[in-house]
Amino acid sequence: MSPIISSLVVLLSLAGVFGQSRGPPGPMTKHFLDWLNDNGFKSQNFARSDVGPNGSYGGKKSDTDEIVHQPIIFIHGNGDAALHTQAPLATGWSRSVEYFLEQNYTSAELYTTTWGNAWAEGGHVLDTYNTMHTCSHLMYIRRFIDAVLLYTGAEKIDVISHSLGVPLTRKALKGGTLVATDGNCTLGPALSDKVDSFLGISGPNYGLCACQLAQTVPAWCNALDGLYPGYTCGDQLLCGFTNGNCSQENYSAFLETTNNDKTREAEHVYAMWSDVDEVLLFRGRTWGKETSRIPGMNGRWVSDRNGHVAMKDLTEQRQYSAVVNHEI
Repeated sequence: MSPIISSLVVLLSLAGVFGQSRGPPGPMTKHFLDWLNDNGFKSQNFARSDVGPNGSYGGKKSDTDEIVHQPIIFIHGNGDAALHTQAPLATGWSRSVEYFLEQNYTSAELYTTTWGNAWAEGGHVLDTYNTMHTCSHLMYIRRFIDAVLLYTGAEKIDVISHSLGVPLTRKALKGGTLVATDGNCTLGPALSDKVDSFLGISGPNYGLCACQLAQTVPAWCNALDGLYPGYTCGDQLLCGFTNGNCSQENYSAFLETTNNDKTREAEHVYAMWSDVDEVLLFRGRTWGKETSRIPGMNGRWVSDRNGHVAMKDLTEQRQYSAVVNHEI
């Protein structure tokens, strides 16, 4: 059994364990949906009714609702959904949203949508292997962030992302241009000055070693906008068994460009990952260094017990501390 398939089997079982909490109901409020339709965002389908009622979340219930806290946008990972659904991996952000609601946040201050082809739509597990950092995904996430900023009128927001959603969101916030498998696109100017805190959870920012010997199959391992970790690092041969640190070379063009871009994602940047992540593998390291680290980050937290899904579903208190207290 390949490392990727092996990881998937474990991840399926974990999703069954940690996906029991249904959390708050979606979708986004009618007030937010009506605003989106009236302000040029109708074609984006941010409500994601095709996924079901939990395909999205957020928005005011009426014009009189006040926004007291900085709004938070949650961006999920590959194959996931906005909130918990019946799909095996789609635990979404239900636990996190529920926790923030308990801390007196409201739906007017918490936002999430489903990007890509979630398993919640009845897609096959192998469909997730075709997910790449494409213009279509980047533009969708960027437009959602733009919409929340305009709708709330907030001076600044916070953003929390998980897994493949981390590099996608980092690029969406950095802005600029993109060359991808589905064409070229321009995202617009950086949004750094509008984001107070950015938290990336278990993101493959430097690729996955499982992709070293599979550059084109599955598609998400490709060297243009996939998770390819590179084929050389000095005199080291195997990405996952490298001793010590070395200079990573020739890895995913999308990831390398994003990592080399000095534009910050936010004023405060944090990362979390686990040494026992069954998806990232090899203690979460690529060429001897943690793939979930973010250049210029202000802080990090590393777990020695949480799996890939649990790093999102069981860390809501740390998520809260990162965006509210600027501690992790």
